[in-house]
Amino acid sequence: MPAVTVFTLLAFASALIAQTPVQGVPSGQSLRVARAVISQSEDGPAAENGLGFQPGDLAFFSFLVENYKTGPTGKVQLTGHIDVFDPKGTPIVPRDEEVIGTTLSQEDKAWKPKLRSQIQIPSIGPPGNYRIKYEVTDQQAHQTAAGELAFPVSGKGVEPAPALTIRNLGFYRTQDDETALKIVAYRAGDILWVRFDATGYKYGEQNSIDVAYDVAVLAPDGKQLFSQEDAAVEKSQAFYPQPWVPGAFNLSLQSTMRAGTYTLVITARDGVGKQTAESKAEFRVE
Repeated sequence: MPAVTVFTLLAFASALIAQTPVQGVPSGQSLRVARAVISQSEDGPAAENGLGFQPGDLAFFSFLVENYKTGPTGKVQLTGHIDVFDPKGTPIVPRDEEVIGTTLSQEDKAWKPKLRSQIQIPSIGPPGNYRIKYEVTDQQAHQTAAGELAFPVSGKGVEPAPALTIRNLGFYRTQDDETALKIVAYRAGDILWVRFDATGYKYGEQNSIDVAYDVAVLAPDGKQLFSQEDAAVEKSQAFYPQPWVPGAFNLSLQSTMRAGTYTLVITARDGVGKQTAESKAEFRVE
């Protein structure tokens, strides 16, 4: 009989331990976010401010949640939201929603939930400080905590324009040259490389764009030697409004071209905004 009594008491004590609730939010403490980190790999070290990111990179963001409430049975119910903006305040990706719904045991009372998000930086976007605004709501405590984190993105920028405009028109010796020629001179038979940017076009539904350009070459006497309509066409739509369209092409100069100053004419067309812009630049054949 004593053995049975001991066994019964032990079983009863075990049942009490199993039903002991996990501690909730400490009295007087509010929900808070902590240790926000942006890195170049999932759960990796924080990216150094001096390095930054490049257009087209994938960034990994995370933050911890503290002082959340647990229910009588250890239930945790959190909802987080993450928004990312370019230097001008334009969202670059749709709002990300992360939900944590779980049940903790007494052994997990020190656990801190981590919310994660992957951020695709636009392949064509302005350089500068991008901002992450994040928040989490404790659905049981009805509390919300928020934070903000900035991170630098390098790369080239193109000055915006109120109307369709061709910018940064330059001649290059080879396809891979980064600096435009200061003295634009070629020999007959050379390959001439050109790069430029079109901006100031209008957007359609879902940030759609319709940009094309024509190319022509004028002889020293003004006579047209070459022309090509729709040398390139950019039709696309995306969540993030592409701020400019890069253009690039090459021309093979005929070996019989006479020495002199020729004129390159680029005509850009905006199909959405019904705009046209023209840019001219001279080059010499020696």
